[in-house]
Amino acid sequence: MVSVLLQSWLVVLVYSPTAPPEPPPEEVRVTVVAILATDRNDKIEMKCKCVAEEVQKLEPTLTGFRVARTSSKDLKVGGRDTFALVDDEVVTVVVQQAGCKEERIRLMVKPPSVGEITYSTCCGKFFPIITRYQTKDKDKDRLIIAIRVEIVGKKEKEK
Repeated sequence: MVSVLLQSWLVVLVYSPTAPPEPPPEEVRVTVVAILATDRNDKIEMKCKCVAEEVQKLEPTLTGFRVARTSSKDLKVGGRDTFALVDDEVVTVVVQQAGCKEERIRLMVKPPSVGEITYSTCCGKFFPIITRYQTKDKDKDRLIIAIRVEIVGKKEKEK
């Protein structure tokens, strides 16, 4: 009797319907912000205040920060695109992997004056990259790139 009951429970456990895993997202929105930093003033635009605070931990001589350009593009997993920054410089971004479970996305980024970077990040947070690039004008401002990713359509699904 016990073995029949045990077999019944095993059948229920093995054949219990479970929700299929959510498929990984098809597209990821990549936002790239080109920030110019200087040591000539202490003005920090509100849009880049959080990034400025993190950068100053590594580069305390940089005291002024302003947004030069912001652009967003939707990329499929495996997709590659370039984003204009300042002067004639661009950053190339490749979405290598997008996981739905932890909402972590792996990117390969090729910024100017820096080697290729591969990293995983969560959605909605900016990842700053301090480059060695300085603008061509007389000011020679330092270029900092902040990259954020979001799953396309996620906000619409939550509503």
